[in-house]
Amino acid sequence: MSEIQNKVVIVTGASSGLGEATAKRLAASGAKLMLAARREDRLKELVAAIAKSGGTATYQVTDVADRAQMEVLAKETLNTYGRIDVLINNAGLMPLSPLDQLKVEEWDQMIDVNIKGVLYGIAAVLPIMRQQKSGHVINLSSVAGHKVFAGSAVLLCY
Repeated sequence: MSEIQNKVVIVTGASSGLGEATAKRLAASGAKLMLAARREDRLKELVAAIAKSGGTATYQVTDVADRAQMEVLAKETLNTYGRIDVLINNAGLMPLSPLDQLKVEEWDQMIDVNIKGVLYGIAAVLPIMRQQKSGHVINLSSVAGHKVFAGSAVLLCY
């Protein structure tokens, strides 16, 4: 992963799980990170852990389902590091919502985060990457798109 050294990477959903693990791995490889999630306490802990290990990271509290917040995330990353090399669209949620229980609010939230959040991230960084003439967007997806299990019908729709 030497090619990631000094690259500026935004990681959404960085406060736990795959996002947290990805951030630690990228920081250990020399990337400069902007970490995004809703839980500020977890972001602060992660930034401190990365700094203690000699890495470079900062954070922006961000709800990916809010387009304006995604725009702020991109602008803050640009202001902090001067560029954006990679966006890792990792934020996601997976409430089990069997269709017969009509958990419409959960369906809406899942679509807002897992679909719109990805698109809002792309919309926020793409103009910057085009101007730079470089950049990568990495979209992570759930295993639920490949393996069917009870309560995952909404996940399978996208």
